[in-house]
Amino acid sequence: MERNLKFIYNQYLLHKNKHHVAVRYQDKSWFHSSSAGLCARKHYYASVEQVKGTTVDENTQRIFRLGNLVHEDIQNALTWYAQEHGLPLLIEKEIYLEDLNVRGYIDLALLDTEGDNHVLYDIKTCNEWKWKGMFGKLGDGEPSTNYQLQLATYGLWAKRYYELDSIKMKLCYYNKNTSMMKEVDVSEEYIDEAQEYWSRVNLLVADKTLPEVDLGMAPVYKWECNKKYCQFYDVCGEGLNAVH
Repeated sequence: MERNLKFIYNQYLLHKNKHHVAVRYQDKSWFHSSSAGLCARKHYYASVEQVKGTTVDENTQRIFRLGNLVHEDIQNALTWYAQEHGLPLLIEKEIYLEDLNVRGYIDLALLDTEGDNHVLYDIKTCNEWKWKGMFGKLGDGEPSTNYQLQLATYGLWAKRYYELDSIKMKLCYYNKNTSMMKEVDVSEEYIDEAQEYWSRVNLLVADKTLPEVDLGMAPVYKWECNKKYCQFYDVCGEGLNAVH
């Protein structure tokens, strides 16, 4: 068997992913914060029925790895900054919202022990096409709702855990093609929306019931019902595409 660098690297990424899943997702019954604002049926298959989804292709694995490396470098930079200035810092902080059955990991959080300047960050790597859609001439700079709900889920936890009156939330976009970076503020109003979203998910899967296909919640977006974007597309019976 020919063992070139591409083959070896792909095998290495599979190994890394298996370790990542084993460490982070031993208890699969929790809803994943990273899927906030997305299809309720996805939560059902992942956390209630605990179906093993399809594996992403090799090219996507390499893209994900590049994103992880950028995350790690930015996290290392903020660790250095926090140490230099004596700031409390959270990195990859595991969080639980027991009443909503949600579990997740905060990318970055800077906490102000002498004031109320608390900041949550979530890092989003993207390609040039996505960047232009956000920040180009035709873009409005508005992040996707599910990105904002994901970050707001962490904000909900932080406000509860630290008993905060307010918290700043920022999405940090990193262009993988050009290395340009931009930060986008997320309104605290999304914290209430995140709580409402997760409450609705819990209601929809109550008694371990598979939510009916219904655009707006299952799925939230038409693009979700696509083999490229949903690891449960086959077991779901093609979701929205099967009823239209």
